[in-house]
Amino acid sequence: MKPAQRHRALRKPFVGAIVITDVASERQMSSHTSDLSVHGCFVPTPTPLNAGVKVRITIVHAGAKVMAFGDVIYARAEGMGIAFTKIEPSDQAVLERWMTDLRVK
Repeated sequence: MKPAQRHRALRKPFVGAIVITDVASERQMSSHTSDLSVHGCFVPTPTPLNAGVKVRITIVHAGAKVMAFGDVIYARAEGMGIAFTKIEPSDQAVLERWMTDLRVK
């Protein structure tokens, strides 16, 4: 892995439904996450957005929802990595609860 692609926090396998909206074009895509950290996620998709694209995301898992803004940090043939750039405290609390649940399992 290249240094620019190192993750700030440990990512854990995590599958949640995700809707990604390109902030500039308002183009939406639906997929699922394959891993998650408190700072970002990876989304497998055959048509990843380009690195640098600003996105708004909504992740739904186990009846809870997290909304955040982020940047596509890298795009590969198998998907894209998204770093969260802005998340409200209530959504951050849900995200942290999900991460705690993953550590317990």
